[in-house]
Amino acid sequence: MLDDRLLGTTFILPTSTRQGEITLYGIHYHYRVNDDAVAGDIVVVSTVSPLFLGVVKPEHRLKY
Repeated sequence: MLDDRLLGTTFILPTSTRQGEITLYGIHYHYRVNDDAVAGDIVVVSTVSPLFLGVVKPEHRLKY
């Protein structure tokens, strides 16, 4: 099962598709983009589930 320690991990989005696969710490994960991020944007893992990582641009994760 996925680990909550992945929350807050950042990476550069490789494609503009809404979902894909990324390798973090030597392990392949599926991800889904939950906002308007496009290829080349830095994204942060905001949700973790057994099926995928939910990612958003860091500025969309801020809480004021």
